[in-house]
Amino acid sequence: MNEEWNQKDNTDASWEEMETPYVSRYTAEMLQGVQGQVAVRSFLVVFVGLIITTIASYMTIFSGSMLEALFSRGVFQILLIAEIVVVLVNSWAIRKDNLILAGILYLSYTIINGITMSVIFLAYDVASIKEAFLVAAVIFGVMAAYGYFTKKDLTQIGSVCMMGLLGVILVSLLNMFLLHNSGLELMLDYVVVLLFVGITAYDMYKMKQMIAVGGENEINRVALYTGMQLYLDFINLFLRLIRIMGKKR
Repeated sequence: MNEEWNQKDNTDASWEEMETPYVSRYTAEMLQGVQGQVAVRSFLVVFVGLIITTIASYMTIFSGSMLEALFSRGVFQILLIAEIVVVLVNSWAIRKDNLILAGILYLSYTIINGITMSVIFLAYDVASIKEAFLVAAVIFGVMAAYGYFTKKDLTQIGSVCMMGLLGVILVSLLNMFLLHNSGLELMLDYVVVLLFVGITAYDMYKMKQMIAVGGENEINRVALYTGMQLYLDFINLFLRLIRIMGKKR
C-alpha cells in the first residue's frame, strides 16, 4: 500500500515527486502542532486495528466451527487473497478521499487478518508469542519515534527498503516453489525485520512531509493512510519475529 500519494490540487504530481525542502502551508510552529495531531490519530488507528485483530484471532481459536471453516479446502488461501484486494482498494479509497469507505475497508482488513493470524496460536507457544509481540512493539515504537523526530531526509532509505522488500518477495517465491531451503527462509526473516525497521521510520517521516504540503484538509486522510501503513509495519515485524524467536508446539 506504499503507493503514490496524489495531492488534491491542480497538479498530478505526488508529494514524493516534489523536491525537498518541502514548501509548507504552515508556519514552523503550527506545522509541529498539526504533525503531532496526525501522529496521535495515526497511532490510534494502529491501536484500534491491533485490538480488533487480537479479538478476531481469539474468537477464531475458541470457535470450533470457525476453525473448521478456516481449514476447509481453499478458505485460508481465499482470505489471504482477500487481504491483498482490501489493501489495494483501501489505498484507492484514500487517494479518492473516500474516508468512510477507507475506514470500513481498514476495519475489514484487521478482522480478516486476525482470522488468518489465529493459526499462530496453534503453531507457537503462547509465551513465545508474547515475547515476539513485546520485541516487535519496542522496535516499532523506537523506529516510529526516530522517524518522527529525526531531521534527516529518509526518502532514500525508504526507497532502498521498498526495493529490498520487493527483492525478498521474489526470492521467497523462488524458495517456496523451487529451492525449498529452510536456511534461506530463516535468513529472509532476518532481512525482512531489518527492512521493516527502516520502513517504519520512513512511514512516520513521510507523514510529516504529507502534512507539510497537504494543508489542514489533509489531516484525517493522512492519519488514516499513515495508520494503515504503520499497522502493516507492525504486523510484518511481529510475524517475522515469531518465526525467528517462536517455540513451536
